[in-house]
Amino acid sequence: MKATRFAAVAILYAAALSGRAVDASAASTPPTQPATATAAALLDVGDRAPRLEVAGWLNAKPWSLDEPGGPDVVVLVFWATWSGPSRASLPTLVNLHEKYHSRGVKLIGITAEPAETVREFLDRYRPALPFPIALDEAGKTTASYCGGAGVNFVPYCFLLARDRTIAWQGHPEQPELVQFIEELLSGTFDLSAARESVTRARRVDQLEALFRDSCEQQSWRTALLALDRLLELDVPKERLLRYKLTILLGELDDVDAARALTDELMGRYASNARLLNSLAWDVVSEPRLYLRDPEIGLKLATAAYRACGGQDAAVADTYARALHVIGRVDLAIFVQQRAVELAGPNQREACQRMLNFYRRCQELQAGASADPE
Repeated sequence: MKATRFAAVAILYAAALSGRAVDASAASTPPTQPATATAAALLDVGDRAPRLEVAGWLNAKPWSLDEPGGPDVVVLVFWATWSGPSRASLPTLVNLHEKYHSRGVKLIGITAEPAETVREFLDRYRPALPFPIALDEAGKTTASYCGGAGVNFVPYCFLLARDRTIAWQGHPEQPELVQFIEELLSGTFDLSAARESVTRARRVDQLEALFRDSCEQQSWRTALLALDRLLELDVPKERLLRYKLTILLGELDDVDAARALTDELMGRYASNARLLNSLAWDVVSEPRLYLRDPEIGLKLATAAYRACGGQDAAVADTYARALHVIGRVDLAIFVQQRAVELAGPNQREACQRMLNFYRRCQELQAGASADPE
């Protein structure tokens, strides 16, 4: 159940992997796009934070990083009203402000948009944003920070320590932001660990871009190499494995490699019904995959059904589909009945529809003949 059309894998991959919101604007760059820094000159953890060169402030009086008696920690978030992911991150930023502003943390939103555009957005947005908004209309601060770090997308944030050096940088919804805020406040901050975190994130971004570009160019072997490198890193693996199986079976028609990967996954994730079910559904719901080898989908669906003890409606629905694919309509009906019994209100209608379909197939099967007469 819950198939994903993998023809869109190259578009959805990067956002899905990192947990960021998928939006048409996710691939967009700010109107004032900062120049990309060379690899040797990237603004890095431990570097002195550039000064704030902004045209004006909303929700607060003018402020500078070197103001005497300033906050212990500063979070600079570069965002834009036109960016879907930026808008999606605002509740997280509001919660961050409310949790930490009384503990010496100052959060500032910075946008390179015209003042009137930002004011109109803030007038409509509810609840009202409680943190200051800096108007970087000339784009100087955006260029110093995002351009200096080689970043041309929003939202993106920089965490500054008490001495106004960069303590961390990345997407504002990454858990590392809260982790390093806590460490800075408690005096346990590890500069080397923060730098390694950013270096690793950059490596992930590079591999994601390689994977995405390889898919767009249909360079499937290169895409697999990128996936394998990503699988070696500490990133969510479920989607990576689904993409890998789909490429092996659907794009490369490498059935032997797909079978080997299936056996490996069934051994390594024998108790992970959710992952096994996702893999199985990708295969049994897509003709171009199960027509290559119906055994792969059946094995994965069987393993998922076993892992959940037959107590999950979605898994039972997938298993029934796999049984139907190989012609075991009788068993498909039996398992789909179980899916209907287990299904919640939102699933039951779809499960019942499939049960009716299998029953109708069984009726037709009984009267079918190879002889047209």
